[in-house]
Amino acid sequence: MKAKWVLLVPFTIVIMAVTLNSTYAAKSQQPNGQASANSRRRNTVSRNAKRIMARWLSMDKDGDGKITKDETEGQLKANFERNDANKDGFLERGELDALLQRLSGGRSRGRTPVGQRQPNQRTTQQQSGRSRQAQLPAGAKIERDIVYARVGDRKLFLDLCLPTKGTAPLPVIIWVHGGGWRGGGKNAGSRARPMLERGYAVVDVGYRLSGEAIFPAQVEDCKAAVRWVRANAAKYGFDPDRIGAWGSSAGGHLVAFLGMAGDVREFDTAANAAYSSRVQAVCDWFGPTDFLQMDKHSLKGSRLIHDAPNSPESQLVGGPIQEEPYRSLARKADPITYVTRDDPPFLIMHGDKDMSVPLHQSELLYDALKKAGVESTLHVVKGAGHGLRGGEESSEKLFEIVANFFDRNLKRQKPKADTRSRRAARKRPQLRPPTYADVKYGSYERSVLDFYQAESDPQPRLATGVAGACKPTPVAVFIHGGGFRGGSKRSLNAGTLRELLNAGISVAAVEYRFVSDKPLPAAHHDSLRALQFIRSKASQWNIDKKRIGAFGGSAGAQICMWLAFHDEMADSLSLDPVERESSRLWCVATNGGQTTMDFDWWKRWIPGYDKPHRNRTEYFGEVTDEELRKIIKDISALSLITADDPPIFMSYGMKPDAPVPDDPSRAQGWKVHHVTFGVKLKEKMDELGVEADLKYPGARTTYRSSADFFITKLKADNE
Repeated sequence: MKAKWVLLVPFTIVIMAVTLNSTYAAKSQQPNGQASANSRRRNTVSRNAKRIMARWLSMDKDGDGKITKDETEGQLKANFERNDANKDGFLERGELDALLQRLSGGRSRGRTPVGQRQPNQRTTQQQSGRSRQAQLPAGAKIERDIVYARVGDRKLFLDLCLPTKGTAPLPVIIWVHGGGWRGGGKNAGSRARPMLERGYAVVDVGYRLSGEAIFPAQVEDCKAAVRWVRANAAKYGFDPDRIGAWGSSAGGHLVAFLGMAGDVREFDTAANAAYSSRVQAVCDWFGPTDFLQMDKHSLKGSRLIHDAPNSPESQLVGGPIQEEPYRSLARKADPITYVTRDDPPFLIMHGDKDMSVPLHQSELLYDALKKAGVESTLHVVKGAGHGLRGGEESSEKLFEIVANFFDRNLKRQKPKADTRSRRAARKRPQLRPPTYADVKYGSYERSVLDFYQAESDPQPRLATGVAGACKPTPVAVFIHGGGFRGGSKRSLNAGTLRELLNAGISVAAVEYRFVSDKPLPAAHHDSLRALQFIRSKASQWNIDKKRIGAFGGSAGAQICMWLAFHDEMADSLSLDPVERESSRLWCVATNGGQTTMDFDWWKRWIPGYDKPHRNRTEYFGEVTDEELRKIIKDISALSLITADDPPIFMSYGMKPDAPVPDDPSRAQGWKVHHVTFGVKLKEKMDELGVEADLKYPGARTTYRSSADFFITKLKADNE
């Protein structure tokens, strides 16, 4: 990254020295006065040339030795196409030298200096192997600046290259550029462009840089690009089941996320939300993984300090990576956090002399993939630095390794799994085994929970009186959805579980009786019992009884809000010690939750909801109208909220003014989980001065996800 110019600037000086020496030799027979004047002119030209070239080279933000139009400024941008001799969308070193010669010659009476030859397209290409790689094959087509998603008024663009070879449906390579997440840009093709000659479509993705939005915006954008490919498969002849991702440096980090977090819904946005974000093969070139270990394993002589507040990694997460809350976000930005055994094959390539991203970063990724049982290869390029430059293997050989990898995984076999819908994709993530499974918390068959214990740091002996005692962990209690008629604790999101455990937050997943077992509010009472039971295990499970939050979706969200906003339900006089435990929560997070169970309220406020979708008796049993009103009031957040209640993070999948979907099967769930539930609760909480963060497409929120909310509320304040 920063260290690249140590090599490039001397190279510039050498070129200029050779040029000037040749010119001087050709004119050495001139009279002394004229020679002296020419010498002064040459010195002036040389000084100006050095300044000009240094300024041009500084525009190469991603350090790949090429400058895109997006990176250029001023007259270089205005004349970009004229100076792009081989029309590949980049200005490379040979083209810059040619331009500098033209400028220098023009200032010396408008002609090329004696003894020099102005490079043509052929010699320009010979000066850079990557120029040959990036050149568009004859007959291939480019569509530039296609809008693949929007973030508010901000349009996100990609470039698409279509091959002349191959028949539809075409496999697709998505190229993600580097630049330390703060520089670089798309421009069709880049490293992946030679794949066009092998019958692949190539998509070059532009994404928001860290100066515009911090993590996980970059992952969200890249996942949206994958979904765009699937949504437009019929239009362009793509095969939606054969998509590969390839990226370098920061782009390598992002494609690793595409491979490992394809099913992690918290990184999904509204763009083409009906489609999966999964890819079927990943090539990661020297991408970072665990930011917190980078400085520890940097090579001697590296000038880049990753822990510094202005490092690319710190800028990505919004602050110094070793300080909270940025440290927690840096952990979340590690793609290894999300590895599961169903991840696609990985090819990882890294130079052993990389001064910007230590080889250790790729070794960590490789070890995690192998441990999870994922097909993966780590190819170490001997002697190569950042960019795989200067190593023992040629760029042509490295490309063949990559091309053969994609051919094996995207051409010779077709994935059996259906990747066209996110519903199918969600079945893939595998939960790790719980520390304690199916623990009985009550007397009913479904009165069971799983407990996942987080690791904890040792406490000083003075704090506990016990040597080696560990600090109690906060707990996040997951309560599943399913309309009170189905669902399971196994629907806990694997990515969310990993993220919470990695942050030092233990997790419990609860089951409860359905309305077919006993009408409401039996499910609520079971969940209350589970919460109190968890608190009763504080000593045995090393948990902080005070810092307990709850989260869930739909019916589970409704129960979570009941626990959060109901007055204390502990029975201090009970003979059962579990019932004497507190029912209060520290915080609560919900997804698509109903803030009231009053179906008449639904008909009044929810767009398109004109009649109850469930039979009242099925949900509440044989009760009178008065009994029903009492139950509804007692379990509805809108009826319970008071000024002393805990903060909430709410997430919904549609904007408040979005139209009702035309598809009846979608419309029903859309109404039942409508954002108006959250809007009305937030209005009331705002009046009471209680924190309520409401997330929906296009909304500005304090927290990015439930896990982010919990880490802030349960963990960060207790460091």
